Amino acid sequence: MKQSRKGMLMAALICGTIVPVLFGGTSAYAAEKEAEKDALSAFTLDPMVVTSQRTETKDLDTPATVTVVTEQKIREAGYKNVFDAIESQVGVTSTGYGDAGQNFGFSSGRTIIRGFDRGTLVLVDGIPMNLKNYNVVNSVPIDMVKQIEIVKGAAGTLYGAEALGGVVNVITKRPEGKSQFKIRGTVGNYYKDYGLTYSDSKFIVGFQREYANKFKHSNDYPTGSDTDWWVGKGTRNRAAIAANITDELSANFMFTDSEVTRGGHKYHPKASSEKDYHYKYKDKQITTGLHYEGKRNGIKATLGYNYLKYDGWDYVGQKEVSSNADMYGLIFDVQKKFDFGKNNLITGYTFKREKYKSLTDNSKIGHRSNNAIYLSYTHNFSDKFSTTLGLRGEHIDDPQENQNVLNPQIQTLYKFNDSTSWFINVGRSFQMPAVDAYFGKDAVGSLEPEKGWTYETGIKKLIGNDSSLKLSVYHMDFDNKIGWTPRGWDSKDPDAIHPYNAGKFRNTGVEVEYTKKINKHWDFSAALGYSNPQVKENSATAKQQDIIVPGEWTRFKQHGTGRIDAAVNLTYRNEKLTSTLSYKYLGDRESYQVSNNPWYPEPIQIPVKSRLTWHTNYKFTKNDTLSLTLNNIFDRKNYSNPYGNLELPFNWRLTYTHTF
Repeated sequence: MKQSRKGMLMAALICGTIVPVLFGGTSAYAAEKEAEKDALSAFTLDPMVVTSQRTETKDLDTPATVTVVTEQKIREAGYKNVFDAIESQVGVTSTGYGDAGQNFGFSSGRTIIRGFDRGTLVLVDGIPMNLKNYNVVNSVPIDMVKQIEIVKGAAGTLYGAEALGGVVNVITKRPEGKSQFKIRGTVGNYYKDYGLTYSDSKFIVGFQREYANKFKHSNDYPTGSDTDWWVGKGTRNRAAIAANITDELSANFMFTDSEVTRGGHKYHPKASSEKDYHYKYKDKQITTGLHYEGKRNGIKATLGYNYLKYDGWDYVGQKEVSSNADMYGLIFDVQKKFDFGKNNLITGYTFKREKYKSLTDNSKIGHRSNNAIYLSYTHNFSDKFSTTLGLRGEHIDDPQENQNVLNPQIQTLYKFNDSTSWFINVGRSFQMPAVDAYFGKDAVGSLEPEKGWTYETGIKKLIGNDSSLKLSVYHMDFDNKIGWTPRGWDSKDPDAIHPYNAGKFRNTGVEVEYTKKINKHWDFSAALGYSNPQVKENSATAKQQDIIVPGEWTRFKQHGTGRIDAAVNLTYRNEKLTSTLSYKYLGDRESYQVSNNPWYPEPIQIPVKSRLTWHTNYKFTKNDTLSLTLNNIFDRKNYSNPYGNLELPFNWRLTYTHTF
């Protein structure tokens, strides 16, 4: 491994320094030069944001904490997939079962904003990806992404359920420009792929096939896990289509299917026995939508569908995995914007339907339908001060108990000048239990929806023409936090865990982000967050179920987040070369009890996550680009969740792209 790492580091130096010298004297093309100048000037300190207000505003004029991951940043940072791009930002952590959101059926990766597990709504062009409270984004090829907007804080008024922590909207590309055909291929020590994309002014069509190599010890055994897991070779196929039907109507379709094996050996000291696992997972996802955006009437509408199938096979038991399921989500959303001079009103209607069906038990079928009306009115009292009042009324037809929910929100924005703004954002959000909670894992008692308030204030400042500073302070206060009973609580099935309303959740934190455009070649960004997610057990539930002694606020021990979250990026770019160093840090993570582990009977501290990535693109002709990614350069043992699952050790990827 050390020799491999040294070799790839040397390759990076060659790619980043010697290659530009060798090819620097090649003849230039006028069109290419113009495109290169555009790329150098594309970096912006005040990007446009759509998701937060459901209308286009600049970040400085948006009364919420927003992180924008642009297409340029995705390309320069070398993110492996959409999950990787989201998880690399401050205030957003993840719980996965391997590298970059690796899934094994319902052992599924998901994103978490500000420490609230399963409280992040992930959208793709406004289509919810959340099914059974998971937000899987495997269907979105990273090459199809135009921009990712991460809106932290209260978002339940405009987007409804599952937006307690915030909203992530993945905005995909639309066809434009001249005809172009692109092929690419990647090789690496753990990963390879090949793909092709055709685009013109009407269509984008892309295909990709990925291969993942075997990962022999995918858990930190025995320190962080009582099972020595391995992951076999895997494949994933992707297909994506985007089409401009008219100037106002567009459509997209994304498909992925994957296949991977996973197994391990578990030791049970209490029973003096051992157990083997061997599974094969074949997962499938389809996301498609029809989108209307009126040029003159202020109307936007989306009709979307998201389908997900988990299909696993247990080779040891010679049977289907019990959690196999078909799921889909359907959405219709229409909104209209009314302008009244300097003021405006956005009002709309949303219909959502979610279905869950077990593939191993025909009696386990769940449906849930939501009908909602929302409005958001912005009043400008002066050129400097504005207030936005939001309200959402939602009726939910639920398998267990119907709900009527009202979510208010108030936002204020005060602009000291053209470069400095101060915002306040206060809102109520809620989240229903998973649609299968009562038969999937046999919920303890009657599950109530999670609900509560987020209070936030922040400053955004542009410093001259080359720097920006953002500072936000927030407090989250939620009731009915859904947790899981510990293993061993159920005497009939000692390995089982069950959902129940654990009690109250709170988190107080601060986030600061500084961005510096050093000159036209160099830019730098650093972000730091500190928070303290805690849970206070519900005394009635805890006493009745004899689960945990109630009464005190304790660290929330469920998803592997940390109190300290940091991200640093340094980018160099010239007319042919871009090179970015990215660093992600997650520290002061909670402790975790490794079940039935004789080597570590006491809870262990989840290790710090420390990941350094170096990505370089070199465009040695106008049609040919070579990219090198060195990930986890220091070969850290990084936990992807609190159960000992690991991200990849040091790994590299070399990609060649040719455009016709």
